[in-house]
This record gives sequence, structure tokens and C-alpha cells, in this order.
Amino acid sequence: KSPSPITLKKTCSDQKLEKSINCASWNVRSLNNKVENVMNFLEDYNISIFFVTETWLTDQNNNTTARIKDRGYKVYHTNRNGKAGGGVGIIYKSSINLVKVFVNSETS
Repeated sequence: KSPSPITLKKTCSDQKLEKSINCASWNVRSLNNKVENVMNFLEDYNISIFFVTETWLTDQNNNTTARIKDRGYKVYHTNRNGKAGGGVGIIYKSSINLVKVFVNSETS
């Protein structure tokens, strides 16, 4: 079952312009066998940023991530270490400049 998208509105204070960013999340329980369904959902609902859990991906440069990139999106994901399944990711439009911030797990 596809999730319902959530629309977040952000106002740019310096330009006084309002822009919409559509976001959604989905526990896909393997992105590998659902990548076409996921990408169709993102395109149908004009999703800008998509948070995905249970990706079950195993490496950064696989066929699934290539198919995502071919559709005009980028993907950043982290695998579960030492066990099958798991993993989380962010799929976002290529036009978005994603900034990765790493937090020291010892201090959080």
C-alpha cells in the first residue's frame, strides 16, 4: 500500500516567496523489488524528499540506486551492518542540494 504524501510549506524570508516541498515516508521492506512502484509514486505525487526504511540495500552502487538516478533523483542510504534486511535512506530530487551532517554518536 502506498503512503499518503505530506506537504510541507516553507517561506523564503529573504525573497518573500512561498515554495512547496512534498515529503513522504514508507517502510518498503526491500526497495530492490519495489523500485518502480516507489519511483512511480514519487513522480505521481511530485515528492521532493522521500524517507525510506527497511531498504534492504547492500551497497551504494547497485542496480536499484542506478534506476533511481535514471529517474532524476539522488539517493543516500545506510545499510544494516552484520545482519540481513534493515537500512534507511533518503531519495530526493536531483535539484535539491542535500547537506550531510554527521553527529558523533559518543556525544549524542
